[in-house]
Amino acid sequence: MQTPHDGPMSDVMSETCECREHGEQPVTLVCKHILAASGEIGGFVTYESQHEDDLRDAWCEVCEAHLNARGGDRAEGSVEVPDGFFPLCAQCYRAREANARRAGRRFIHRA
Repeated sequence: MQTPHDGPMSDVMSETCECREHGEQPVTLVCKHILAASGEIGGFVTYESQHEDDLRDAWCEVCEAHLNARGGDRAEGSVEVPDGFFPLCAQCYRAREANARRAGRRFIHRA
């Protein structure tokens, strides 16, 4: 499976990443399902952003179900999804978020 980014979250050492499609971009963190999505996304769940450039960690409905099955603990900054979070460039993040929004599968947790 080819994705525009390589490596798990632990490999992220800066606030930017090098995307094969968009070049150097601000880095975001997403679950493996959102990372691998090339078309329709199985949901896009985040915490509410404070402004346009505030791109919060995102996970899919499968990971949301995993969280719910384990008590639903979603303290911002400590959400744990199966296999962890992976880096994704800001432009790829926004494209996946827009696809989920168009499909009616964009969900926001309010703190």
